[in-house]
Amino acid sequence: MRRPPPREQPPARRFRRDLPRPEGPFDRLLRRRPERDPAPIIIGGTIAFLAIVILLVVGVSTLLGGGSSNGSSSGQDGREIDFGGVSGRLTSQIPNLPPGLQQVSDYVEFNLDKDVPPISGFALPLREKIEDPAGLGFYTFVESRWQRLTDVKVVRSGRAEGEFNSIPANLVVLRVAAQPYQVVGSLPPGGSLHSEAQVTIISPRDYSPTQDGSVQGTPTTVPPERTYLLIPTIVGSGEDTAKTVNGILADENRRKAHVDAIVKLVTDTKLDGIDLEYSSVDVELQGEFTEFVTSLADRLGDKRLSLTLPPPTNQRQAYDWKAIGKVADMIKILPIADPVSYWETMPRAISQVVEDVDPSKVMLVLSPYSIEGVGDVTRPIGYLQAMVLAAEAAVREPANPNDIKPGATVKLVAKNLDQAEGASPLRWDNDAAAVRFDLGGTERKRIIIENSFSVGFKLELVQAYRLAGLALSDASGQSDVANLWPSIKEFMRSATLTIRRPNETSLLPVWQAPDGGDFGAGAGTTATWTAPKEGPHNLVLVVSDGEKRFGRKTLIDVKKGNPASPTPLITFAPVTPAPSPTPSTAATVTPTPKPTLPTQMGVRADGDDSGKDATNDEKTSPGSTITYYVIIDNDSNLKVTVTSLVDSVYGNILDCKTAGGAASVVGIVLDEDDGDGGDVRNVDPNGPDAVLCTYERPAPATPGTEVKNVVTVTVQSPDGQTGVDVDDNTKVTTTS
Repeated sequence: MRRPPPREQPPARRFRRDLPRPEGPFDRLLRRRPERDPAPIIIGGTIAFLAIVILLVVGVSTLLGGGSSNGSSSGQDGREIDFGGVSGRLTSQIPNLPPGLQQVSDYVEFNLDKDVPPISGFALPLREKIEDPAGLGFYTFVESRWQRLTDVKVVRSGRAEGEFNSIPANLVVLRVAAQPYQVVGSLPPGGSLHSEAQVTIISPRDYSPTQDGSVQGTPTTVPPERTYLLIPTIVGSGEDTAKTVNGILADENRRKAHVDAIVKLVTDTKLDGIDLEYSSVDVELQGEFTEFVTSLADRLGDKRLSLTLPPPTNQRQAYDWKAIGKVADMIKILPIADPVSYWETMPRAISQVVEDVDPSKVMLVLSPYSIEGVGDVTRPIGYLQAMVLAAEAAVREPANPNDIKPGATVKLVAKNLDQAEGASPLRWDNDAAAVRFDLGGTERKRIIIENSFSVGFKLELVQAYRLAGLALSDASGQSDVANLWPSIKEFMRSATLTIRRPNETSLLPVWQAPDGGDFGAGAGTTATWTAPKEGPHNLVLVVSDGEKRFGRKTLIDVKKGNPASPTPLITFAPVTPAPSPTPSTAATVTPTPKPTLPTQMGVRADGDDSGKDATNDEKTSPGSTITYYVIIDNDSNLKVTVTSLVDSVYGNILDCKTAGGAASVVGIVLDEDDGDGGDVRNVDPNGPDAVLCTYERPAPATPGTEVKNVVTVTVQSPDGQTGVDVDDNTKVTTTS
């Protein structure tokens, strides 16, 4: 067995460091400082910056031999140097660089044993003639990984200059390759890319195999001026399609027909290649699969062949990695769904793959969905859906709503976060490397949230194993998923990672009473509110995953005795996370949130019972068709666009057809509020500020089965404000 290419092997469990460490100079360098008025220090700071830069440039130029015309190093390896009261030494023993980074300056290790004077800038001579600073950055190596400190602002006289406020333990100038990693964006059928997506390949999941070896499906429309490769996916991973794939592989004639059909599809539609998600191949068909892939790769010629496969295990496998690795252009490794099992399995699995497959062909698949788990069973859920659960509040005292009168004490609880409710609060889970909370009840559902913090640890696998890049399993702008694109784009820009965890204090729930009344401290999973004057009052439970804040209202009717009822989710401005990889107890600074857009939605269901009207509690026969009716009403003074519609049972709803004939309500623009009073019962679904759409789904085949839907709609105005509403009142039961 051949050895893998040289690379830094990640030490065991190094992807999830959970122990605090003493603060070092690098922490001081990156620590966020409170903003202050710069006016009193502009003149002094400018003078100090120029003086120190001159001093450092003179010192580096003299001692490192940076004055030559080509910027070459003097070769004084290991020599102690001193400039501006800071001592250090040159060394050629630079730690291994990750893919996409090239050394263009000498590597300096500083002596930080004594007090280091503050600085405002630094300059290092370059090894080659470079005029454009684009792609250049100052980097340091800390705790077994490279970190980008700052951009090179300017190149002058063969030296790279940058702005600093402290000196790290070591420093070097590195250049980032134009495209250090490949990024594949997978799309649901008919979906479109997220507005922030930056991909090199898109793979719409448009096609599936049929029993006779042909391929069926409708191509997703892509813009003609695209800058990425179009390599759609033939999906053969579902229960039915997996049987179809195995049937094709087992029959030589159908294998050949399948190859012919795929080649014809690629040729006729002018694709750049094809991706096969055949992740459930029978182990007895390993040889047939290898022969099929080899034949297909040969027939495709210069078109690309991509395979999306499950990670290898210690058991017998259906995939001959060495053989298929020779003929495939890309192999995408699917993730383990359970986040804890992920870290017990994926590092070893990827290490095993790159033993047999060139790492430059291997890509890691990332899922932007959060996870709901019960026992050993997991399923993906939406990001907003997870935060809606976290933000659910309930009144515990007084037991009788009629006793809520002015001056009364009302005790509230975050029912899905409070330990007294059998739940557990939002917290960082080291084993899952993600934010987590657990619901109460007999099932003890665990909710693990995927966001920028958790994806950073997974991107580290791409870097550590020198993979070709990553593939996002849902890169669309219509799905209820976390926005991972800022993290991915920064990874692409710098070719390095900053592993972060949220501040513990940012995960603490906060209670607000915008309509009056006193909450006292107003933080924690329980709260006591003093009711003010008579009338309706909204109480808001605000929760955060460390990245964004979300609020969910509970309406309390003082003196009238109506029970508490949940109303729309409110999306707050993002929380600024701590830049250090070590958890901090300092509070996170939060920008003033934008006002959220008032939005109302109603959902009803209609089965095949004798009733003619759609209802919230519908009966239907097993296996029949359920029609869901959705009314969305814009109650804001701005035009809004429907950006997503998510059903807790059926996932992202991209086929909710409008009465006006649109194939999907997603993308529909609603005018400003027409004055219906914010009550969905008064809404004219044909009005300019509202829309009615319907989607159909099959009822369960088992009699007596209950389907309870939680539907979430998200709208957005042109200036970026969002509005969200949740309807959790619809239930369908199959008749006996």
